[in-house]
Amino acid sequence: MKSNKFYSRIAAGLEAMNIEYQEYMIDQLQDYLKFLKEENKKYNLTALDEPDEIITKHFFDSLSFLSKFNLKQEKFIDIGTGAGFPGMVIKIFKPGLDMILLDSLAKRVNFLKKLSTRLGLKKLEVVHARAEDLARDKIYREGFDWVVARAVAPVNTLSEYTLPLVRLNGKAVFFKGPGYKEELQEAQNALAILGGRLKDTIKVKVPDLKGERYLVLIEKDSSTPEKYPRRAGIPKKRPL
Repeated sequence: MKSNKFYSRIAAGLEAMNIEYQEYMIDQLQDYLKFLKEENKKYNLTALDEPDEIITKHFFDSLSFLSKFNLKQEKFIDIGTGAGFPGMVIKIFKPGLDMILLDSLAKRVNFLKKLSTRLGLKKLEVVHARAEDLARDKIYREGFDWVVARAVAPVNTLSEYTLPLVRLNGKAVFFKGPGYKEELQEAQNALAILGGRLKDTIKVKVPDLKGERYLVLIEKDSSTPEKYPRRAGIPKKRPL
């Protein structure tokens, strides 16, 4: 067992969340942190720069997903992944997933492609596109078992970004703070239109994080009408 400070802290967090791991996964996460700090100075990939904050608010928050869902070799996409949260972190600890990381900013996409090569990850694709455009592509539309979004947007907007990509009986999961209840009230119409149904809201304990975190679980009950999503920018400007 390794004894450096980073390893000990990550191992303690994983054990607190009951997440299985192997030592090499923590090594990959440490390399991720190192490369993120190097590239963040040049490209401003994330507002957080202190290692302790990145570990708690990005790594552990992303991993909270794995504390509640037992993933197998399934098709998984992270919408608006930013610098790889939560998708890249989940991929490290679930290497069997068929993973796509989606972002609309070229600098983030380039960073993630370099990181993927650096870490030697397989079955991982980084795509430069808007979610609204990707969901119009027959290759991707209704093609995923899991669609996750940690991006800062209300549930009604996130639903239009994600549900067109979710296969029938698949799931969308949104990372949220304590204000999620009001968002869900406002999203009832969007969910009904897009074929989704609120399955559960799950409180998660993120190690070392002050404040409440929740995972909003949406299940896809019926196919999304072809006219959705609307063109890029409209779901944000005029939510359903």
